[in-house]
Amino acid sequence: MRILTWLAAIVLAWGAMPPAAAQVTMPDGSVIPRDVVDGAGAACKAGKADACLVRGLALTSGIGEGIAIDLAAAAFRSACDGGLGMGCEQEADIAARRHDKRQDLKLAAERWARARTIYTASCEAGNPVGCHRLAGMLTNNSAMADKPRAVTLLARACFDLEYGPSCIEGSALTGLSTSAVRDPALAARFEAAVDPTLEAACEEGRLGACAMLGDWLLGRLGPKDIARITTLADKACSGEAVRGCALAADLVRRTDASAEGWDKRYAYLDRACAAQWGYCSDLADLMRAAPPIRSVDSGLLFLADIKACLAEAEEHCWWLYEPAAKLNANELGQLVETFDQACLHLPRPSAEICASAASNHLERAEALAASAVTDRAAARRLYQRALELPEANEDNPTAHNEARAFLAGN
Repeated sequence: MRILTWLAAIVLAWGAMPPAAAQVTMPDGSVIPRDVVDGAGAACKAGKADACLVRGLALTSGIGEGIAIDLAAAAFRSACDGGLGMGCEQEADIAARRHDKRQDLKLAAERWARARTIYTASCEAGNPVGCHRLAGMLTNNSAMADKPRAVTLLARACFDLEYGPSCIEGSALTGLSTSAVRDPALAARFEAAVDPTLEAACEEGRLGACAMLGDWLLGRLGPKDIARITTLADKACSGEAVRGCALAADLVRRTDASAEGWDKRYAYLDRACAAQWGYCSDLADLMRAAPPIRSVDSGLLFLADIKACLAEAEEHCWWLYEPAAKLNANELGQLVETFDQACLHLPRPSAEICASAASNHLERAEALAASAVTDRAAARRLYQRALELPEANEDNPTAHNEARAFLAGN
Protein backbone atom coordinates (compact mmCIF):
# COMPACT_ATOMS: atom_id res chain seq x y z
CA MET A 1 0.00 0.00 0.00
CA ARG A 2 1.46 3.34 -1.05
CA ILE A 3 0.52 7.00 -1.37
CA LEU A 4 -0.38 7.56 -5.01
CA THR A 5 -0.60 11.33 -5.12
CA TRP A 6 1.37 13.97 -3.26
CA LEU A 7 0.52 17.60 -2.88
CA ALA A 8 3.19 19.78 -4.44
CA ALA A 9 3.44 21.93 -1.33
CA ILE A 10 3.94 19.08 1.13
CA VAL A 11 5.90 20.01 4.26
CA LEU A 12 6.98 18.06 7.29
CA ALA A 13 4.65 19.03 10.09
CA TRP A 14 5.34 16.68 12.96
CA GLY A 15 5.88 19.73 15.11
CA ALA A 16 2.16 20.39 14.82
CA MET A 17 1.62 17.46 17.20
CA PRO A 18 3.44 18.30 20.45
CA PRO A 19 3.60 15.42 22.90
CA ALA A 20 0.92 15.60 25.57
CA ALA A 21 1.94 15.50 29.20
CA ALA A 22 0.67 12.48 31.11
CA GLN A 23 1.08 10.60 34.36
CA VAL A 24 2.94 7.33 34.85
CA THR A 25 1.33 4.59 36.94
CA MET A 26 3.93 2.58 38.82
CA PRO A 27 3.65 -1.17 39.51
CA ASP A 28 2.44 -0.56 43.07
CA GLY A 29 -0.44 1.56 41.75
CA SER A 30 0.99 4.94 42.70
CA VAL A 31 0.62 7.67 40.08
CA ILE A 32 3.59 9.86 39.26
CA PRO A 33 2.29 13.43 38.84
CA ARG A 34 2.30 15.13 35.47
CA ASP A 35 4.88 17.74 36.40
CA VAL A 36 7.30 15.05 37.60
CA VAL A 37 6.90 13.13 34.34
CA ASP A 38 7.41 16.34 32.37
CA GLY A 39 10.64 17.03 34.23
CA ALA A 40 11.92 13.45 34.26
CA GLY A 41 14.14 13.88 31.20
CA ALA A 42 16.04 16.82 32.67
CA ALA A 43 16.18 15.24 36.11
CA CYS A 44 17.57 12.03 34.60
CA LYS A 45 20.31 13.98 32.85
CA ALA A 46 21.10 15.54 36.22
CA GLY A 47 21.76 12.07 37.63
CA LYS A 48 18.51 11.22 39.44
CA ALA A 49 17.98 7.49 39.00
CA ASP A 50 14.29 7.50 39.94
CA ALA A 51 13.63 10.12 37.27
CA CYS A 52 15.44 7.95 34.72
CA LEU A 53 13.14 5.07 35.59
CA VAL A 54 10.05 7.23 35.13
CA ARG A 55 11.39 8.53 31.82
CA GLY A 56 12.10 5.02 30.61
CA LEU A 57 8.63 3.80 31.54
CA ALA A 58 7.06 6.73 29.71
CA LEU A 59 9.11 6.08 26.58
CA THR A 60 8.34 2.35 26.48
CA SER A 61 4.62 2.71 27.16
CA GLY A 62 3.71 5.58 24.87
CA ILE A 63 2.84 7.82 27.81
CA GLY A 64 1.95 11.16 26.29
CA GLU A 65 4.20 10.54 23.27
CA GLY A 66 5.32 7.83 20.88
CA ILE A 67 7.51 4.94 21.95
CA ALA A 68 11.22 5.62 21.52
CA ILE A 69 12.98 2.42 22.45
CA ASP A 70 16.61 3.55 22.19
CA LEU A 71 16.00 6.56 24.42
CA ALA A 72 14.12 4.32 26.83
CA ALA A 73 17.00 1.84 26.97
CA ALA A 74 19.42 4.67 27.76
CA ALA A 75 17.14 5.96 30.53
CA PHE A 76 16.80 2.48 32.03
CA ARG A 77 20.57 2.01 31.92
CA SER A 78 21.00 5.19 33.95
CA ALA A 79 18.36 3.96 36.41
CA CYS A 80 20.17 0.63 36.67
CA ASP A 81 23.52 2.29 37.20
CA GLY A 82 21.81 4.28 39.94
CA GLY A 83 20.88 1.10 41.78
CA LEU A 84 17.27 0.59 40.67
CA GLY A 85 16.54 -3.03 39.85
CA MET A 86 13.60 -2.23 37.61
CA GLY A 87 15.91 -0.15 35.43
CA CYS A 88 18.23 -3.14 35.03
CA GLU A 89 15.35 -5.50 34.31
CA GLN A 90 13.75 -3.20 31.77
CA GLU A 91 17.03 -2.57 29.93
CA ALA A 92 17.60 -6.34 29.82
CA ASP A 93 14.13 -6.96 28.44
CA ILE A 94 14.68 -4.41 25.66
CA ALA A 95 18.06 -5.88 24.75
CA ALA A 96 16.61 -9.40 24.58
CA ARG A 97 13.39 -8.78 22.70
CA ARG A 98 14.75 -6.85 19.73
CA HIS A 99 14.62 -8.82 16.49
CA ASP A 100 17.44 -7.11 14.63
CA LYS A 101 21.20 -6.64 14.95
CA ARG A 102 20.67 -4.50 18.06
CA GLN A 103 19.65 -7.56 20.09
CA ASP A 104 22.25 -8.09 22.83
CA LEU A 105 21.73 -11.28 24.83
CA LYS A 106 25.01 -10.85 26.72
CA LEU A 107 23.94 -7.43 27.97
CA ALA A 108 20.52 -8.79 28.83
CA ALA A 109 21.99 -11.60 30.94
CA GLU A 110 24.29 -9.16 32.73
CA ARG A 111 21.46 -6.75 33.53
CA TRP A 112 19.07 -9.49 34.62
CA ALA A 113 21.72 -10.75 37.01
CA ARG A 114 22.14 -7.30 38.48
CA ALA A 115 18.38 -6.85 38.77
CA ARG A 116 18.18 -10.15 40.65
CA THR A 117 20.84 -9.02 43.11
CA ILE A 118 19.11 -5.69 43.73
CA TYR A 119 15.65 -7.27 44.08
CA THR A 120 16.97 -9.88 46.49
CA ALA A 121 18.43 -7.22 48.79
CA SER A 122 15.28 -5.12 48.49
CA CYS A 123 13.04 -8.04 49.38
CA GLU A 124 15.20 -9.01 52.35
CA ALA A 125 14.84 -5.42 53.57
CA GLY A 126 11.05 -5.77 53.53
CA ASN A 127 10.19 -4.07 50.24
CA PRO A 128 7.24 -5.95 48.70
CA VAL A 129 7.96 -4.60 45.22
CA GLY A 130 11.42 -6.18 45.34
CA CYS A 131 9.92 -9.55 46.33
CA HIS A 132 7.28 -9.25 43.61
CA ARG A 133 9.67 -8.32 40.83
CA LEU A 134 12.11 -11.04 41.80
CA ALA A 135 9.28 -13.59 41.80
CA GLY A 136 8.32 -12.44 38.33
CA MET A 137 11.84 -13.01 37.06
CA LEU A 138 11.99 -16.46 38.65
CA THR A 139 8.67 -17.33 37.02
CA ASN A 140 9.13 -15.91 33.54
CA ASN A 141 12.87 -15.88 32.84
CA SER A 142 13.89 -19.34 31.65
CA ALA A 143 17.54 -18.73 32.53
CA MET A 144 16.74 -18.34 36.23
CA ALA A 145 13.47 -20.27 36.59
CA ASP A 146 12.65 -21.26 40.17
CA LYS A 147 8.88 -21.34 40.61
CA PRO A 148 8.85 -22.80 44.13
CA ARG A 149 10.94 -19.89 45.35
CA ALA A 150 8.75 -17.50 43.35
CA VAL A 151 5.70 -18.78 45.24
CA THR A 152 7.51 -18.24 48.54
CA LEU A 153 8.36 -14.67 47.57
CA LEU A 154 4.82 -13.93 46.42
CA ALA A 155 3.44 -15.35 49.66
CA ARG A 156 5.68 -13.07 51.69
CA ALA A 157 4.75 -10.02 49.63
CA CYS A 158 1.05 -10.83 49.72
CA PHE A 159 0.45 -12.12 53.23
CA ASP A 160 3.21 -10.47 55.26
CA LEU A 161 3.67 -7.21 53.34
CA GLU A 162 0.06 -6.91 52.05
CA TYR A 163 1.00 -6.24 48.43
CA GLY A 164 -2.04 -6.82 46.22
CA PRO A 165 -0.30 -7.48 42.88
CA SER A 166 1.55 -10.39 44.49
CA CYS A 167 -1.75 -11.86 45.69
CA ILE A 168 -2.99 -11.82 42.10
CA GLU A 169 0.19 -13.37 40.73
CA GLY A 170 0.30 -15.96 43.51
CA SER A 171 -3.25 -17.01 42.81
CA ALA A 172 -2.52 -17.39 39.11
CA LEU A 173 0.72 -19.30 39.63
CA THR A 174 -0.60 -21.79 42.19
CA GLY A 175 -4.07 -22.13 40.72
CA LEU A 176 -3.18 -23.33 37.22
CA SER A 177 -3.98 -27.01 36.71
CA THR A 178 -0.84 -27.41 34.60
CA SER A 179 1.47 -25.58 37.02
CA ALA A 180 4.32 -27.47 38.66
CA VAL A 181 3.57 -25.50 41.85
CA ARG A 182 -0.19 -26.03 41.80
CA ASP A 183 -1.65 -25.75 45.29
CA PRO A 184 -5.44 -25.18 45.38
CA ALA A 185 -5.51 -24.31 49.07
CA LEU A 186 -2.75 -21.74 48.72
CA ALA A 187 -4.34 -20.37 45.53
CA ALA A 188 -7.60 -19.85 47.44
CA ARG A 189 -5.72 -18.06 50.20
CA PHE A 190 -3.98 -15.80 47.66
CA GLU A 191 -7.32 -15.06 45.98
CA ALA A 192 -9.00 -14.19 49.27
CA ALA A 193 -6.27 -11.63 49.96
CA VAL A 194 -6.61 -9.76 46.66
CA ASP A 195 -9.65 -7.64 47.49
CA PRO A 196 -8.60 -6.38 50.95
CA THR A 197 -5.00 -5.61 49.94
CA LEU A 198 -5.91 -3.75 46.76
CA GLU A 199 -8.82 -1.98 48.45
CA ALA A 200 -6.46 -0.73 51.15
CA ALA A 201 -3.97 0.50 48.55
CA CYS A 202 -6.77 2.23 46.65
CA GLU A 203 -7.99 3.95 49.80
CA GLU A 204 -4.42 5.05 50.53
CA GLY A 205 -4.34 6.90 47.23
CA ARG A 206 -2.52 4.44 44.99
CA LEU A 207 -5.13 4.83 42.30
CA GLY A 208 -3.65 2.31 39.94
CA ALA A 209 -4.61 -0.26 42.58
CA CYS A 210 -8.24 0.86 42.21
CA ALA A 211 -8.13 -0.04 38.51
CA MET A 212 -6.30 -3.28 39.27
CA LEU A 213 -9.01 -4.27 41.73
CA GLY A 214 -11.72 -3.34 39.24
CA ASP A 215 -10.12 -5.56 36.61
CA TRP A 216 -9.81 -8.39 39.11
CA LEU A 217 -13.46 -8.16 40.17
CA LEU A 218 -14.67 -7.98 36.59
CA GLY A 219 -12.69 -11.07 35.68
CA ARG A 220 -14.04 -13.01 38.68
CA LEU A 221 -17.57 -11.68 39.02
CA GLY A 222 -18.41 -10.33 35.58
CA PRO A 223 -21.11 -7.67 35.75
CA LYS A 224 -22.56 -8.93 39.07
CA ASP A 225 -20.76 -6.21 41.02
CA ILE A 226 -20.92 -3.59 38.30
CA ALA A 227 -21.68 -0.68 40.62
CA ARG A 228 -18.57 -1.23 42.71
CA ILE A 229 -16.37 -1.85 39.67
CA THR A 230 -17.68 1.34 38.07
CA THR A 231 -16.84 3.31 41.21
CA LEU A 232 -13.31 1.90 41.23
CA ALA A 233 -12.82 2.63 37.53
CA ASP A 234 -14.07 6.19 37.84
CA LYS A 235 -11.89 6.83 40.87
CA ALA A 236 -8.82 5.58 39.04
CA CYS A 237 -9.63 7.49 35.87
CA SER A 238 -10.33 10.76 37.67
CA GLY A 239 -6.96 10.38 39.40
CA GLU A 240 -5.19 9.90 36.04
CA ALA A 241 -4.54 6.18 36.48
CA VAL A 242 -5.24 5.61 32.83
CA ARG A 243 -6.16 1.93 33.09
CA GLY A 244 -9.23 3.09 35.02
CA CYS A 245 -10.43 5.09 32.03
CA ALA A 246 -10.12 2.08 29.74
CA LEU A 247 -11.91 -0.11 32.29
CA ALA A 248 -14.72 2.44 32.58
CA ALA A 249 -15.12 2.41 28.80
CA ASP A 250 -15.31 -1.39 28.83
CA LEU A 251 -18.01 -1.31 31.49
CA VAL A 252 -20.09 1.06 29.38
CA ARG A 253 -19.64 -1.25 26.38
CA ARG A 254 -21.07 -4.10 28.42
CA THR A 255 -24.06 -2.18 29.76
CA ASP A 256 -25.11 0.53 27.28
CA ALA A 257 -25.30 -0.04 23.51
CA SER A 258 -27.04 3.29 22.82
CA ALA A 259 -25.57 6.32 21.07
CA GLU A 260 -25.27 7.92 24.48
CA GLY A 261 -23.29 4.91 25.62
CA TRP A 262 -20.98 5.39 22.63
CA ASP A 263 -20.50 9.00 23.72
CA LYS A 264 -19.47 7.87 27.20
CA ARG A 265 -17.04 5.31 25.83
CA TYR A 266 -15.57 7.94 23.53
CA ALA A 267 -15.03 10.34 26.44
CA TYR A 268 -13.24 7.70 28.50
CA LEU A 269 -11.07 6.42 25.65
CA ASP A 270 -10.23 9.91 24.46
CA ARG A 271 -8.87 10.61 27.92
CA ALA A 272 -6.99 7.31 27.96
CA CYS A 273 -5.51 7.94 24.51
CA ALA A 274 -4.31 11.40 25.49
CA ALA A 275 -2.47 9.91 28.46
CA GLN A 276 -1.14 6.67 26.98
CA TRP A 277 -0.96 6.18 23.23
CA GLY A 278 -1.42 2.42 23.50
CA TYR A 279 -5.11 3.09 24.12
CA CYS A 280 -5.46 5.12 20.93
CA SER A 281 -6.06 1.95 18.92
CA ASP A 282 -9.19 1.34 21.00
CA LEU A 283 -10.28 4.93 20.43
CA ALA A 284 -9.74 4.71 16.66
CA ASP A 285 -11.64 1.42 16.49
CA LEU A 286 -14.51 2.99 18.43
CA MET A 287 -14.58 5.98 16.09
CA ARG A 288 -14.84 3.66 13.09
CA ALA A 289 -17.80 1.94 14.77
CA ALA A 290 -19.69 5.17 15.47
CA PRO A 291 -23.50 4.89 15.33
CA PRO A 292 -25.15 6.45 12.25
CA ILE A 293 -26.43 9.42 14.24
CA ARG A 294 -22.92 10.36 15.33
CA SER A 295 -20.39 12.00 13.02
CA VAL A 296 -16.66 11.44 13.45
CA ASP A 297 -14.06 14.08 12.73
CA SER A 298 -11.75 12.49 10.15
CA GLY A 299 -8.82 14.60 11.35
CA LEU A 300 -9.18 13.31 14.90
CA LEU A 301 -9.42 9.75 13.63
CA PHE A 302 -6.25 10.29 11.62
CA LEU A 303 -4.40 11.54 14.72
CA ALA A 304 -5.68 8.60 16.79
CA ASP A 305 -4.29 6.21 14.16
CA ILE A 306 -0.94 8.03 14.23
CA LYS A 307 -0.70 7.66 17.99
CA ALA A 308 -1.76 4.02 17.86
CA CYS A 309 0.82 3.35 15.15
CA LEU A 310 3.56 4.86 17.30
CA ALA A 311 2.48 2.70 20.24
CA GLU A 312 3.13 -0.56 18.33
CA ALA A 313 -0.36 -1.10 16.86
CA GLU A 314 0.98 -1.66 13.33
CA GLU A 315 -2.43 -2.18 11.73
CA HIS A 316 -3.19 1.45 12.50
CA CYS A 317 -0.11 2.52 10.54
CA TRP A 318 -1.72 1.01 7.47
CA TRP A 319 -5.04 2.71 8.22
CA LEU A 320 -3.26 6.04 7.66
CA TYR A 321 -3.16 5.35 3.93
CA GLU A 322 -6.94 5.06 3.66
CA PRO A 323 -7.64 8.81 3.41
CA ALA A 324 -4.36 9.68 1.66
CA ALA A 325 -5.96 11.39 -1.36
CA LYS A 326 -7.90 13.69 0.99
CA LEU A 327 -5.08 14.69 3.31
CA ASN A 328 -3.78 18.22 3.41
CA ALA A 329 -0.08 19.07 3.25
CA ASN A 330 0.41 19.02 7.01
CA GLU A 331 -1.32 15.65 7.36
CA LEU A 332 0.76 14.13 4.57
CA GLY A 333 3.86 15.36 6.33
CA GLN A 334 2.65 13.75 9.54
CA LEU A 335 2.09 10.48 7.69
CA VAL A 336 5.65 10.50 6.34
CA GLU A 337 7.10 11.25 9.75
CA THR A 338 4.91 8.64 11.45
CA PHE A 339 6.21 5.83 9.24
CA ASP A 340 9.78 7.05 9.80
CA GLN A 341 9.28 7.00 13.57
CA ALA A 342 7.61 3.58 13.49
CA CYS A 343 10.53 2.15 11.50
CA LEU A 344 13.33 3.73 13.50
CA HIS A 345 12.06 3.95 17.08
CA LEU A 346 9.70 1.08 17.85
CA PRO A 347 11.25 -2.02 19.44
CA ARG A 348 10.00 -4.55 16.87
CA PRO A 349 9.02 -2.85 13.60
CA SER A 350 8.39 -4.93 10.49
CA ALA A 351 10.44 -4.78 7.31
CA GLU A 352 7.22 -3.79 5.53
CA ILE A 353 6.83 -0.66 7.69
CA CYS A 354 10.37 0.43 6.85
CA ALA A 355 9.98 -0.27 3.13
CA SER A 356 6.77 1.75 3.09
CA ALA A 357 8.48 4.57 4.96
CA ALA A 358 11.22 4.59 2.31
CA SER A 359 8.68 4.53 -0.50
CA ASN A 360 6.91 7.54 1.02
CA HIS A 361 10.13 9.54 0.69
CA LEU A 362 10.72 8.39 -2.88
CA GLU A 363 7.23 9.44 -3.92
CA ARG A 364 7.76 12.83 -2.33
CA ALA A 365 11.14 13.16 -4.03
CA GLU A 366 9.39 12.74 -7.38
CA ALA A 367 6.70 15.28 -6.51
CA LEU A 368 8.84 17.93 -4.81
CA ALA A 369 12.24 18.68 -6.32
CA ALA A 370 13.30 20.93 -3.45
CA SER A 371 13.49 18.01 -1.04
CA ALA A 372 14.49 15.28 -3.50
CA VAL A 373 18.08 14.86 -2.32
CA THR A 374 17.09 14.73 1.34
CA ASP A 375 14.21 12.36 0.66
CA ARG A 376 16.31 9.94 -1.36
CA ALA A 377 18.92 9.87 1.42
CA ALA A 378 16.16 9.13 3.92
CA ALA A 379 14.84 6.36 1.69
CA ARG A 380 18.27 4.77 1.58
CA ARG A 381 18.54 4.74 5.37
CA LEU A 382 15.04 3.28 5.73
CA TYR A 383 15.62 0.55 3.15
CA GLN A 384 18.84 -0.39 4.94
CA ARG A 385 16.84 -0.65 8.14
CA ALA A 386 14.25 -2.84 6.36
CA LEU A 387 16.96 -5.36 5.52
CA GLU A 388 17.83 -5.67 9.21
CA LEU A 389 14.31 -6.82 10.04
CA PRO A 390 12.47 -10.09 9.39
CA GLU A 391 9.79 -10.28 6.71
CA ALA A 392 6.21 -11.02 7.65
CA ASN A 393 6.21 -13.62 4.88
CA GLU A 394 9.67 -15.08 4.35
CA ASP A 395 8.41 -17.06 1.34
CA ASN A 396 7.59 -13.81 -0.43
CA PRO A 397 10.10 -11.21 0.85
CA THR A 398 8.67 -8.21 -0.98
CA ALA A 399 10.04 -5.61 1.43
CA HIS A 400 13.56 -7.05 1.27
CA ASN A 401 13.41 -7.35 -2.51
CA GLU A 402 12.22 -3.77 -2.82
CA ALA A 403 15.02 -2.59 -0.54
CA ARG A 404 17.71 -4.53 -2.40
CA ALA A 405 16.49 -3.25 -5.75
CA PHE A 406 16.72 0.37 -4.60
CA LEU A 407 20.06 0.01 -2.86
CA ALA A 408 21.59 -1.80 -5.85
CA GLY A 409 20.85 1.19 -8.06
CA ASN A 410 21.71 3.88 -5.54
